Amino acid sequence: ARSAPPPPTCSSPMACSRGKKATTCASMAGLLADGGECENRVVVDGNVITSRSPGTAMEYAAAVVEKMMGRDEARRLAEGLLFLS
Repeated sequence: ARSAPPPPTCSSPMACSRGKKATTCASMAGLLADGGECENRVVVDGNVITSRSPGTAMEYAAAVVEKMMGRDEARRLAEGLLFLS
């Protein structure tokens, strides 16, 4: 059986977040470059999308869909999953 590919990751949060706003879990906040840490649950800055924890996975997914397919499609997805009412 084939397993799913690993999710996109960055081995160096400082390199990935340089010049970008980003968010992460509290224990990793000090690793973000340029003081770009933000306490929002999901942060989109250009092509970089970050979230704080596994508990923000639905919001993160909606942000990815919005970035790739537009706001209307993200809203339809979220409503279909009962994430938004």
